[in-house]
Amino acid sequence: MGEQATILISNYLDDAHLGVFAQRLAEWLVADLNRSDESVPAFTESRAKALLRASGFVDDPTLNDFGRLVEGATAVRIALYDLLDGTGLAENNEVRALAAASNAVPLFESLDQAQDRSPNPSTGSGQASQSPISWLSLAIAVHAWKSEYPLYQLDPATPPGEHSPAGQLLRRAANFIRQQVQRSATERDKLARKLAYAPGDTLPPAPSLEQLPSQPEIAPVPPYFRSPVPVRYPEFARETLRVEPEPPIEPLPPTPAPAITISEREVTPPSTPRPITMPPIQITEDQIPRVVSTSRRPSAPSSGSSGNLNTAVQQRFGSKEPMRSVKLRIVVQEYQDGPGLYGLQVKVSCQGVKAFVAGTTNRDGVFLCELPVRVRSGLTYDVDVTWPRDFGSETERKSITLNVDRTEFTLPFYHRLAS
Repeated sequence: MGEQATILISNYLDDAHLGVFAQRLAEWLVADLNRSDESVPAFTESRAKALLRASGFVDDPTLNDFGRLVEGATAVRIALYDLLDGTGLAENNEVRALAAASNAVPLFESLDQAQDRSPNPSTGSGQASQSPISWLSLAIAVHAWKSEYPLYQLDPATPPGEHSPAGQLLRRAANFIRQQVQRSATERDKLARKLAYAPGDTLPPAPSLEQLPSQPEIAPVPPYFRSPVPVRYPEFARETLRVEPEPPIEPLPPTPAPAITISEREVTPPSTPRPITMPPIQITEDQIPRVVSTSRRPSAPSSGSSGNLNTAVQQRFGSKEPMRSVKLRIVVQEYQDGPGLYGLQVKVSCQGVKAFVAGTTNRDGVFLCELPVRVRSGLTYDVDVTWPRDFGSETERKSITLNVDRTEFTLPFYHRLAS
């Protein structure tokens, strides 16, 4: 077992404060990883559950079994140990300080916080349910911290691919949940004995003022006290300053201006020339071009000019690993499987690159573009769609991570979910 994680769990946290530390750890990680210059949605427990369901890495029966399992203090202690040891968080100085501060919270304070957060709190001593824990968001945030992946790029509406960096992050979080459920009772009891709370191994608490030994009074003489030193203040001067007013300035005598004269030429307007009348314009039948009718064909998918963006991305990321082009099909519909919206503005950009691809959707509500992607680690693009005035005139943004596993990706936009 990891030495640092074992010391943190067994020496710093008792059963009554495990929930306080777990909830504070989740809030600290989410606040650090879900921070962006733009407005991003909050990473809540329901959003984390929707991500795990949409990715297909874990099913509902496993989630229900995991929720019932972590109601006991022993399962909570083992689950926290697996998270801290598997991701290296136990070696972080801020996490160790957070554990020490959580264990110093009085028990009645943690109970009051639990009653404010949970409608049916457990009042039994030594129960981890005293402070509700957002386990799913905590598991995803801990593995996102290890991968240095921002949480606001995880969207349940567009779940990441299985082999993408975001997909591997969600797979590790799902494996953690299955590991807790599939662990045998014998192995769980063995871990519980090794991770049991042992407060004697930690440093003794600081003594209070009443516990300090009495000492004789110290006389106010050096070197314990400094003698007062005179201070000179610059705003007070020994000599009084006097400000004498300047003598008034005598006004200069006025200089008469030259007399104004108006000549007869300036009064009489000049003669204007008569307008020239041009001959009337005549259009004959021979000058009208004939229009040849053609059969209507369905319009091809709109595609944005991505030359500038391709060059900028190649200069920004091409030096580290090779690039390959993939297609991104953006579908804008009023509702799912509904009619496409024609003429909506679409903008595709990449973080750290000033160039972008822009265009409008065709009659089927489709915008197709070709984008460069890193061969090994993929690349994330931001897609902005401006809805028309009838739908609020708002700009909706979605992020998608492209990779070379497929030649074409589809990103849907819906104004509402149902017709």
